Amino acid sequence: MKFKRIFSAILILLMSAAICLSPVLIYSENGTSSSDSSTVRTNKEDNSDEEDNSDTNSDVKSDKKTNDDDDRESGTIRGSKPTSTPAAKSSKSASSKATATPEPKAEPTKNPRVGDGGKPILADQEAAILVNCLNGEVMFEQNSDKQIYPASTTKIMTALLTLEAIDRGEINLNSAFLITPDMLEDLPADGSSMQLKEGEAMTVQYLLEGLMVESGNDAAQALAVIVCGDVPTFVEKMNNKAEELGLSGTHYMNVHGLHDEEHYTTAADLCTLSREAMKNKTFRSIVAMSQANIPATDKVGARTLINTNGLLSTLKYPNYFYQYATGIKTGHTSQAGYCLVSSAQKGDLEVIGVVMNCKTEDDRHYDSKNLLAYAIDNYKAVTAITKGDMVGEIKVRFGSGTDHTTLSTNSNIIVTVPEDANSEDLKIETSLPEYMAAPVNEGDKIGTVNVVLNGEVVGSGDLIADFSVKRHPLGFLMQFFSYIWSFWFVKILIVILAAALVIFIIYMIINIRRNIKLAEMRRRSSRSKRPPRR
Repeated sequence: MKFKRIFSAILILLMSAAICLSPVLIYSENGTSSSDSSTVRTNKEDNSDEEDNSDTNSDVKSDKKTNDDDDRESGTIRGSKPTSTPAAKSSKSASSKATATPEPKAEPTKNPRVGDGGKPILADQEAAILVNCLNGEVMFEQNSDKQIYPASTTKIMTALLTLEAIDRGEINLNSAFLITPDMLEDLPADGSSMQLKEGEAMTVQYLLEGLMVESGNDAAQALAVIVCGDVPTFVEKMNNKAEELGLSGTHYMNVHGLHDEEHYTTAADLCTLSREAMKNKTFRSIVAMSQANIPATDKVGARTLINTNGLLSTLKYPNYFYQYATGIKTGHTSQAGYCLVSSAQKGDLEVIGVVMNCKTEDDRHYDSKNLLAYAIDNYKAVTAITKGDMVGEIKVRFGSGTDHTTLSTNSNIIVTVPEDANSEDLKIETSLPEYMAAPVNEGDKIGTVNVVLNGEVVGSGDLIADFSVKRHPLGFLMQFFSYIWSFWFVKILIVILAAALVIFIIYMIINIRRNIKLAEMRRRSSRSKRPPRR
C-alpha cells in the first residue's frame, strides 16, 4: 500500500515538472527560429552592397537555386529547420516583418544638360537662342550673335521666298514643272536629295515638302529656278529679304546651305527668319510633317520622305521625340556642325529655339529639346484682356449727345507668365490723354494698356473707342476758344481786361453817383436863389 502511494506521488511530481518546463522549451525553439531569420536577412543586405563580387555571388546563387529546386521536388528545402507547430511558423513570419528595413528610394538622376530652374547647359562652342513668339522676348541665349555657317537651315529662306511668290500670284502651289538640267547641276552626289530626275514633273507643293522634310538640295535649286529663272537671281533675292528683315549678321551664297566661306548667319537672325516664316500657314503645315508621301512620276516610283527633325516623330530617330514640337529644320555639314531650328506650342504659348555648331546628332536634338522644355515647363500663356471687354472710358469734349466713350482692345492680349502665377496677380494700367475732342469715330486709337506682373510689364496693346461721338453744332467755336484759353498769356490778358472792366464799372458807378449828387446840389442852389413870389 505504501509502495503504491510513493509511486503515485513520484508520477504526479514528474507530470507537474513536464507541465512547468513545456513553455520554456517552446520559447527556446521560437527564439532560435527568429534568430535564424534575422541572420539570413543580414546576409542578404550585405550581399546587395557587394557589387564588385556580383559575378561570383551569381554563380553561388545559381547553384543554391538548383539545389533548392531539387529539394522542393522532394517536398523539403535543404538546410531549413522544420517548424513544430503552426503557431511557431506564424511567430517567425511576424518577427521577419517587424524587423525588415525598407530599401531607400533611389534619387532621380540629374540631367547633365539642364541646370537650375530648368535652364539648358550647352557646350561652349554652341550658339543658341530661345524666343517667345508672342512678344519676341528672348528667354535664353548663348553666342546668339556669333556668325556661323547655317548648313541646310538656309532652306527656311528658300521656302519663305517661294511661298511669298505664291502669295503674290506669280506661281501656283499645285502647278507642276519639269525638272531641267540647270536645277540639278553642281550638286554633290552624296548630298541630301529627294532624288529628282531630269524630265519628271513635280508640283511646287511636293518640291517644298522635299525641301523641308527630306532637306533636298535638288528641291532647293528647282524652286529657285521656278521662282526666278536662275539660281543667282534667287540668291540675290535671299540677301534682299535678309536686309528687309534686319538680319544684319547674315549673307547667302547659295539656296541650299552647302559650305561656302561667305555663306553665314547667326542664331538670332535665324530665329527672326523662322518667326517670319511661321506666319505662313503652308510653311507651318509642311515643317510639322513627320513624313511626306510623293506620288510616282514617269521617272521615279512613289517616294516616302522621313523628316530629319527627330523631335517630330520616332520614324527616323527613336529617342528625340517631343510631344509639343511643331518644326522646323535641321542642318549639317562638317564645317557647320549639327544645327536645328525647332519650335513648340502648348496652348497659346509658342516658342522657337535655335542651336548651331553642335558636335553630334544627340547634342543638337537633346539641346533643342531642353530649350523648348525650359519654356513649355516653366511658363504659360494666359489671356489677360479679351477683345471687346471694356477696359476704361474717356471724356469727350465738344460732342453732341454724350460726353464720353468706353474703351476696349482690338484683339486679345495674351501674356506669358511663370507656370505658378495666378491671373489675379496681373494688374491693368492704362495710358490715356485727359480728354478727346469730338468727333471721335468707333475704332479710333485713344491710348494704350499695359499688363503688369510684380511691377514688370508683361504685355501691352492699343485702346480703341467703342462708339462714335459726333461734334456739337457749335463745337468748332467751343474748341477754338478752348484752344485760345490754353495759352498762359491769353489768361493773363483776360484777367487784366477783366480787372480793367471791373475798375471801369466801379469808376462809372462812382462817377454816376457823384454826378447825381452834383445835380441835386445844383437844383437846391437854384431854388435858394429864386426870388420869393408875391
